[in-house]
Amino acid sequence: MSTASAMHTRARRPIMRKVEASASLRGATVILDDRPILRDVSVELGPGLTLVRGPNGAGKTTLLRAFAGLVPLARGTREMTGDALYIGHRPMLLRGLTARENLTFYVRFRGLAEDGIANALDAWGLGNDLDRPVERLSAGERRRASLARIETERLPVLLLDEPFADLDDPGVSRLRDAIAGAREDGRIVVVATHAHLELDDLAASHIAVDRGIVA
Repeated sequence: MSTASAMHTRARRPIMRKVEASASLRGATVILDDRPILRDVSVELGPGLTLVRGPNGAGKTTLLRAFAGLVPLARGTREMTGDALYIGHRPMLLRGLTARENLTFYVRFRGLAEDGIANALDAWGLGNDLDRPVERLSAGERRRASLARIETERLPVLLLDEPFADLDDPGVSRLRDAIAGAREDGRIVVVATHAHLELDDLAASHIAVDRGIVA
């Protein structure tokens, strides 16, 4: 099966943990290296797709990382019901492991089922590269392997930072399908991007970030 054809094949969707998800930041300020990156941010998230937009350096990544609990809050509070999956703008893959081994590591860490991994990677066009070390994959292939976690770790909150980077047209289409599926499942989906418009018709809400301030 060609890469393009494979990526139009829907991955078998494992059962998601049934948790009514909600997430919020209230009065959140993040200071890194003595510089405020987020300033008194209050955001409430519910099920559906939220797009986060703003110029480079506006604070989009820090906003998602604050929701994921990956940066400390100097002030304010973070609340989340259910677990979150954060996929950063760089593929979060472990060198020396294959694509299959990487996804296996993550699902085992979360105590999730492993039986959907090969199917998910195949759906992202990596069916012939399951067992290649990730450092031997192209940038686009590493991105697709990372994004396959959307379907192997079906957590209530999904946070994607610039997920379109390095994707070709079939990859962009596959990503849109995966995000649409997550939205249909009732998950909270937050996508930070500064340019791409492919998801506008799916979005329930938009957040604009500039200089650490949310409009």
